[in-house]
Amino acid sequence: MKHPLFSRLTALAIFIFCSHFATAQPDTVRIGCFINDIFDINLSEKSFSVQCWLWFNYRDTSLAPLATLEIPNAKEVDFGEIFQDKEGDIAWDSRKMRAVIKKDWDIRRFPFDEQAMTIELEESDKDFESLVYVADTQNTRYDKRLTLANWVIERFEIACGSKKYETTYGDPALSGESEYAHATVTLFIKRNSWGLFFSLFTGMYVAFFISSLVFFIDPIDVDPRFGLSVGGLFAAVGNKYIVDSILPQSTAFTLVDKLHSLTYVFLLLCIVLSVVSLRLWKNGHEKRSARFDRRAHTAIMITYTLINIWLIYHATRS
Repeated sequence: MKHPLFSRLTALAIFIFCSHFATAQPDTVRIGCFINDIFDINLSEKSFSVQCWLWFNYRDTSLAPLATLEIPNAKEVDFGEIFQDKEGDIAWDSRKMRAVIKKDWDIRRFPFDEQAMTIELEESDKDFESLVYVADTQNTRYDKRLTLANWVIERFEIACGSKKYETTYGDPALSGESEYAHATVTLFIKRNSWGLFFSLFTGMYVAFFISSLVFFIDPIDVDPRFGLSVGGLFAAVGNKYIVDSILPQSTAFTLVDKLHSLTYVFLLLCIVLSVVSLRLWKNGHEKRSARFDRRAHTAIMITYTLINIWLIYHATRS
């Protein structure tokens, strides 16, 4: 026998239960950033420094999003005092931040590189089901007076989402993994490259072109002919050490590696061709030796120059 009253009460309880979970929404926090300054861009230390203002707008006054904010990709962080205000039912918190940010620089095309300098902002207390970030795109900007030596600022953006961790950090309310509100503020920059390029590679090119003059020295003059090529090789190796000193260690075969390796190969080729020319000379073929030297010099200069142009062009267009 059915009981209508019991059935109605059960249905009402189920409705209230479902309605509660259907309407439960995470708190929304609007996040913004204004970058005042970026400095100490350090390739070898894989870092850069930033000074900026951060702010949050939210309705639930029980929240303290600036107090629970962390910067996951920072080496050092120095937060200023939190300023709090309220306009109607909107709470507004702001805070100044100075930080040293970790950056894994992409140096494959150095010095024709473009970089994305990103500041990560993340909620450290409430999970993503309780609190989400929304970007204040209208007010998030950088100071237009900001200038970066040898760099051009191309664009600036803020993006919000979440970040998952394969741990619950011991939270008994969670299982398997945890997820937190996450935002990124990114400044995209491009290097003013040609001045730096000539500053870094002039020594290498001068060493090579001086070494290429060996083909105008008689093969029988062994000391100056071979000494010039060997000296050029040592100069190119020294130039590589100087350039590497300002770059982070990398397993990638960079443009710097390609240009120096190319120079090493052609300097060694100059030595090999000098041996061939010397052999012709000693066998009594002086005219053939002189003709061989002229052709070798022309071929080496044209080939070396064209490969350099192709490598540099490809780096500037990638």
